[in-house]
Amino acid sequence: MRAGRMIHERGTTEFFCALMVALLVSTVLGQTWEIEVVDAAGNVGSASSLALDGLGYPHVSYVDDASFDVKYAYQDVTGWHIQTVDAVGDLGNSTSLDLDGSGYAHIGYYDLTSSDLKYAYRDATGWHIQTVDAPGEVGDPSSLALDGLGYPHISYYKYFPNYDLKYAYRDATGWHIQTVDSEGDVGMSASLALDGPGYPHISYRAWGYPNSALKYAWRDVSTWHIETVDSQGDVGSASSLALDGSGYPHISYRDGTNYDLKYAHEDASGWHVQTVDSQGDMGWGSSIALDGAGYPHISYSDFTNNDLRYAYEDAAGWHFETVDSPGSVGSYTSLALDALGYPHISYRDETNQDLKYAYVQASPSIALDGELIGGEVQLTWGTVTQASAYWVFGASNQPWFAPGGAPSYQYRIEVLPQGTTTWSSAAGIGDPSINWTYLVMAVNAAEQEVTRSNRVGEEDYEGDVP
Repeated sequence: MRAGRMIHERGTTEFFCALMVALLVSTVLGQTWEIEVVDAAGNVGSASSLALDGLGYPHVSYVDDASFDVKYAYQDVTGWHIQTVDAVGDLGNSTSLDLDGSGYAHIGYYDLTSSDLKYAYRDATGWHIQTVDAPGEVGDPSSLALDGLGYPHISYYKYFPNYDLKYAYRDATGWHIQTVDSEGDVGMSASLALDGPGYPHISYRAWGYPNSALKYAWRDVSTWHIETVDSQGDVGSASSLALDGSGYPHISYRDGTNYDLKYAHEDASGWHVQTVDSQGDMGWGSSIALDGAGYPHISYSDFTNNDLRYAYEDAAGWHFETVDSPGSVGSYTSLALDALGYPHISYRDETNQDLKYAYVQASPSIALDGELIGGEVQLTWGTVTQASAYWVFGASNQPWFAPGGAPSYQYRIEVLPQGTTTWSSAAGIGDPSINWTYLVMAVNAAEQEVTRSNRVGEEDYEGDVP
């Protein structure tokens, strides 16, 4: 048994992206998918990679195919923000994103101009870019994860002249590079995850004609171990790897012989392989994540209908949903689950050449009402489904504040499910000469957002609030 865990998933703003189009699609769960256009700057959104921060907000790395730049988009309470990470030369084909403990983005990607593997990370001073492996055609595709100390680990493919699977990691002394597998043409469709002690695990494709194989490599304290998971036909492309709480691997991938989405997982008895979706040409761009119970969730492209699809397993079996279907959508999918197990997916809209983002959100558990009485906004909220810690926020012509920041603008309140609770701005809000808006946010023990109310205040009421 390999003890471990899945590493996932996981601003200086250049401009605020105000374009956000939402449409609702019914799901078999009785929930709704909310869909947003993140970037519509023209021919963008390929090679997307998604991670969620501690508050559940999405961060996406992707490629601008018009300018061949690496871009990065993130959302906060004010909306979407977009940055160009690297615009030197022609970049792209693959990006892989993870977030460190401070919520800063780290991206592995391929430099088309120099044919090198590159790495970009952000901190309080801005973006920093490094070349990890050169020269030669290395780094396409790549997969990145951060260890517990925030150091990057990257698996990638060296195309010419060796056709090898390689692995690079950084520590306090710098970058270290290893060849993992050199038996044939190996390393395409590589996906990396780190276990609890920080050892790498990689799923990847060993190419062959007419058959290819899905392979799996993992390292312990002494050496690399390599296993063939599935060799029945042309399999192993679009592989995506996650580790469960016991450190066992779970892999989604495509069967190119039968045009199916497949799923393989290991337990104490060995490997188990399933065909998940065979209703057409399925499995392109698969991305896997595991929920708290260890069940797999997979986003992927339905190439027959050019739709974005989502499959998940529970005790009753597999369930399927079409998330987005107008036009040709669903390529370059990347999936993450939030703290409540709800799915979030980044992907490309091929018809409109946009970067899109789809997510399922918990049904609101707070009903907020507000009233201006005697120059004070009094907020009353009810329909609280569970005892929890709640925050009241105030803002005026500035960003919303998240738990843990700007404490002079926040008031923590314990809200019980019985009845309603009222909070008055008379408790103090700062500058009495300006108007304020308010919202109530529920957070869990880790101060991660669970749900929030609608805004009440400045847009609805006039008058200075003390």
